[in-house]
Amino acid sequence: MVIILVIGAIIPVLIQKVAYNHLDKRLVARLEKTMRMVAVGGLDEITLDQDCSFDSYNIFKEEFVSITPLAILPPDFGKYHIENAERKIDEETVKHRVLTQAFVYDNQLYSIAIGEGLSAYDQLNITIRKFTIWIMVAVVVISIFFDLLFARLLLRPFNKIVNEKLRDVQHPSTFDPHPVKTTTTEFSHLDKSINEMMVKIRETFETERQFIMNVSHEILTPISILKNRIENMISDPGIPDSVVERMVDSQKTLSRLTKVVRNLLYISRIENAQYLKNESADLQMIVREIFEELEELTQGKGITVINEWKDEFVFTPCNLSLIHTLLFNLITNAIKYNCESGKITVTGLWEGDFYTVSVTDTGDGISPNQLPFIFDRFKRFRPEDDMSYGLGLPIVKTIADFHGIKVIAQSTLNEGSTFTLKFPKSGNN
Repeated sequence: MVIILVIGAIIPVLIQKVAYNHLDKRLVARLEKTMRMVAVGGLDEITLDQDCSFDSYNIFKEEFVSITPLAILPPDFGKYHIENAERKIDEETVKHRVLTQAFVYDNQLYSIAIGEGLSAYDQLNITIRKFTIWIMVAVVVISIFFDLLFARLLLRPFNKIVNEKLRDVQHPSTFDPHPVKTTTTEFSHLDKSINEMMVKIRETFETERQFIMNVSHEILTPISILKNRIENMISDPGIPDSVVERMVDSQKTLSRLTKVVRNLLYISRIENAQYLKNESADLQMIVREIFEELEELTQGKGITVINEWKDEFVFTPCNLSLIHTLLFNLITNAIKYNCESGKITVTGLWEGDFYTVSVTDTGDGISPNQLPFIFDRFKRFRPEDDMSYGLGLPIVKTIADFHGIKVIAQSTLNEGSTFTLKFPKSGNN
């Protein structure tokens, strides 16, 4: 389009140049014809009486021939000059293209001027400019239309590759490696490369899933055996109390290790899409059930629960158990890290295309330098908290990503934290 516009700007200039060139050739031809007439017939003495000059105009004042005597020989004698000039004819100013040249006749120096009016050429030039502009506009519009049409047709295989192989694939296990039909070598190579890459990723995910399951089984089995043995040893009346205390501590350590392994296995199963999303979740009802379940904890710390649900929302399709775990972890943290006699506010409302659920507490908050890392695994921001494994919020993030939910964390130190969940419209996750 830029090239066409540049050409459109240059063409009028070229047209004017061509028009002047054509006009100049006509003036030169008329000069040669006039000089031949002078050489054959001479200058009419009657015409050159009184002021020794001669002017002849046609009826429309568009063409003229003027001969006037010169007193001084010009330095470029014998050469003609062409320029635009205005001449006043019968109180009317007319713009002409004028050719002038000095010549000698009968030992007398004269100057001949042959002019042709520019009004017709100016009108023609304006008409050509307008016509050219309209032609250029039409060419640009038609070019854009055909370019878009051609680009859409040309990129159809590419868009199909992007939609089928990348955008619509939620997990490598759902990837379909069938080739996309295309005659474009580059798109065919791209499709083949994506297929090979996704097949490798799918194999890697499957290997990781199998590895985690095997490792979990291999770890949890001996842990269970050790726990049973320790329980049997503790029940033995002949073991000293000091040894019993150590065994109880060992049992706690084994229980902690069991929870960590199970949480990791839980995260792995979610990331490997081993959970179905074919259920509906009434968020307000789930939150109410969670607070009823944790009522003893909230009452123990004197925490006030405030529900501010402005809009109702049923999230679907989803995995109900995972959504319950997501909300349960956020509310548990809000209770656990809240201050005595604090508050927990839960809000739910529509904000544009998202249904937003926010959980706000009045607890200790999180420092700004720690906030970017709260969803990292095994990150514990309170070393004194022996019951934390650093996996609660990573589980929240994993479940949210699995359902296409955005998680936003905001916190002010010593004032509290707010975790916001942005649920997409039903059917978009």
